[in-house]
Amino acid sequence: MITGFNTDVKYRGVVYHVQTEDKGTANPLIETLIYKGGEILGSRRLPYGDLVKDGDEPAITKLMEDQHKGVIMDVKRGRYEGDDGRTVMEDLSLDELVLAYLASRAAAR
Repeated sequence: MITGFNTDVKYRGVVYHVQTEDKGTANPLIETLIYKGGEILGSRRLPYGDLVKDGDEPAITKLMEDQHKGVIMDVKRGRYEGDDGRTVMEDLSLDELVLAYLASRAAAR
């Protein structure tokens, strides 16, 4: 099991914490949580059991990195800025994840 990534992201003077982890082979899921002041604002989950062979840590690590970077870009775009009390939850397919990642790369240029 791969431990994960933790990044603090500052947007408009507010620090958001982005945490991504692999839930392991028994529960093949990559989960990213977005925190502000200890409160979970949202999450993104990617089941990967059908995407990679068991034990393919480089492939799992790449999926984790891509998802983590994509969520960081969402934070930098202000997606979690609102204080409307709602929690954003996403379960993305691989195609949706790839599109979100490509969009984040294009926006960063």
